[in-house]
Amino acid sequence: MKVCTKCLINQYYPNIKFDSDGICSLCSNKKPYNPLGEDKLLKILKNNKNQKSKYDVLVPLSGGKDSAYILHLAVNIYKLKVLTMTYDNGFFSQLALDNIKRSIKNTKVEHIWFKPDPKVQQKIYRNMLLSSGDLCGACDIGTNASVLKVAEKYSIPIILYGTSPLEESSFVPDTIQDIKRFKYILKQHKNLTKKEINDYLIYPKLNHFKLTYYKKTNKFAKTVMPLFYIDNPSDREIGEIISKSLGWQDDGREYSKHLDCIAEPLTNYIRNKIYKYERRLCQFSNMIRNNEISRDHAVELYKEDNIESLPKNYLDVLDYLDLSSKDLERIISIKPLKYEKHTSKLNRLYLFLVRIINHIQN
Repeated sequence: MKVCTKCLINQYYPNIKFDSDGICSLCSNKKPYNPLGEDKLLKILKNNKNQKSKYDVLVPLSGGKDSAYILHLAVNIYKLKVLTMTYDNGFFSQLALDNIKRSIKNTKVEHIWFKPDPKVQQKIYRNMLLSSGDLCGACDIGTNASVLKVAEKYSIPIILYGTSPLEESSFVPDTIQDIKRFKYILKQHKNLTKKEINDYLIYPKLNHFKLTYYKKTNKFAKTVMPLFYIDNPSDREIGEIISKSLGWQDDGREYSKHLDCIAEPLTNYIRNKIYKYERRLCQFSNMIRNNEISRDHAVELYKEDNIESLPKNYLDVLDYLDLSSKDLERIISIKPLKYEKHTSKLNRLYLFLVRIINHIQN
């Protein structure tokens, strides 16, 4: 297997190329990180205030590092009126739950839990994993819809997401958040009704064009990712900041990510089996490109992840989803892009136009 001599990306990453020195195209095309500008962020926060709303922003809180840092920025730095919410995905670690409680207590913000029907959620996760090898897309779809619904209910004009530049290029080639694809896969399973699927989706007819229109017309809140506007501290420094301000705690690992989800180790294992690369590989590679960590140290930490082996808690996750080890064997043999032709044509057109506009602007 060919691996980049500068980062950890391998030959299986989509459309990756290597030069004569073995450096991948992600590294060779890497541009210095230029944040969009805190002044632009402040302008957005100022210009989109809703005088009729009790809150300036909604902050989805997972108990992980990035969402906690966004809460710190919103409350302690930008002095905003904040409502926090958490979508109960059924896989919260105890550490994440404790972090949420400590963050709420130390910032004195109001917080609500959004809880879907757990039986429906479990069946959706199970069916999506059996058919496509992925349940994270189903979780993301449920999370994103619930966040929009809460913002709509409380007339909150802005949603602040903790999406980080470190997560760029950590995607999989399948369009796992496409609603049309999601519904097509679930229709193959007879243990779910159309109503149960639509209730889970909340906005079952939503596509990228409608989402953009609703945001432009203020039916939906504006989505803002502050970490793309500011000079970010390092991953380690962010942990130190929120530990002091929110009482946030990590899991003892260096550069821990997704400690909020107990299913993440298994989903990462499955991703590696299906695609031959996964999140941590991409995140460590981004950290190398950002000069946050040396390649040698990243290799050492990645070896500690032991991604080729099943995580210790994998049976707990399988039991929750009513899956067997034989089911898992079938899951990891699923071919990538199996359902890509069943994605929304409108969404594909939208993404095509976005790529053209971005190319012109750059």
